[in-house]
Amino acid sequence: MTIQSSFGIASLVLGGVVAGSLGVVGCAGTSDYVYQPDTANATAGGLPATRTPIPQEAPQGAIEVVSYGVTKLQREGTSIPALHIRAIVTNDGDDTPWTIDASQQLVEIPGEGRSRPIFVNADITTLPQVTIARHDRRVLDMYYALPDTIRNESRLPRFELLWTVNTASRVVASRTSFDRVDRAPDVAYENTAWPLWAGWGPYWWYDPFWVGPGVVFVHAHPYHFHGTGRVIVGRFGGNFRAGGAHVSVRGHR
Repeated sequence: MTIQSSFGIASLVLGGVVAGSLGVVGCAGTSDYVYQPDTANATAGGLPATRTPIPQEAPQGAIEVVSYGVTKLQREGTSIPALHIRAIVTNDGDDTPWTIDASQQLVEIPGEGRSRPIFVNADITTLPQVTIARHDRRVLDMYYALPDTIRNESRLPRFELLWTVNTASRVVASRTSFDRVDRAPDVAYENTAWPLWAGWGPYWWYDPFWVGPGVVFVHAHPYHFHGTGRVIVGRFGGNFRAGGAHVSVRGHR
């Protein structure tokens, strides 16, 4: 089922099946901390980011990764502490499209192991599968439900993103480490054209088997969602204020 709002088409995809309605809150402002990549060589909206050429030996594009930090998602009255990570993938010159399986982009936390994302947000209907054709740029917002032992950023000083991009020549895989740094970044506000704020994409994908067999944290909380519902991206723990468009949609037959 596809749902229509006054802002256009929006949908929440359950394991590849469109299944409900959602709400979106953009976030912007200033922050008391940032998660800084240990190999930071770029910025995204004033936040430290890492840009990696793809493939490194003969670059045809790049992937940039950045984290807005810890927020809370709301779905069906349930509050979900979640870590946000954005991946921006650009194919500048490869005639053969690249692909990404967003569900296989993993976060590793010391003492908790690895987890796949519980939600992914973007502007394409094929989630979690993503294709990046030549001259395309794809922005993926991935949300990782925090384990019961870590409910806010004060208990998350460090994490790693294990990312993979499939190219014509080979699979490009690496990991980016993030450390929490207590400082206020110069963050652009939501009225700027770029970057796009968390929750900007009209399409969401939810992993209905997130608590089942697969890669989740040792102390993963057993979230269960059924049927339709709204998803709201809340305020970030680093004091990003709520802002931007709040899209509330309802299903139709």
